[in-house]
Amino acid sequence: MSYPLDDAERARVLALSADDQYQDFLDRAAADGQVWTLKGPGGFVAYSGDDGEPCFPFWPHPDYARALATEDWSDCRPEPLSLDLFVQRWLPGMRRDGRKVAVFPTPAGMGLVVEPGELLEDLATLRDGG
Repeated sequence: MSYPLDDAERARVLALSADDQYQDFLDRAAADGQVWTLKGPGGFVAYSGDDGEPCFPFWPHPDYARALATEDWSDCRPEPLSLDLFVQRWLPGMRRDGRKVAVFPTPAGMGLVVEPGELLEDLATLRDGG
């Protein structure tokens, strides 16, 4: 179950810098124990980042993911992943496969693209109290 998200909170978070949205993602993921991505008939979505490497997008709330379910992703729906699964399987697998993480992409931009190992470290630091 995701946290309540009203229009004022959505607008506040969308107005943040990519770095601040990244911190919001970390805080929300740690508090809620889950992250969200998009899944369609062909599986989970990915796109090419600036360097041409595949990026998998993740958000702290399904409404942010749903906002990107347009055009090429119009047949996709938000899909939750438990934080444990994300940390134990997804991020290590993405690191092994040379993929990147797009944290909090919005209709206005790509979000912050990070290495899976960096996100793992940041989540571990947050989970360990900082």
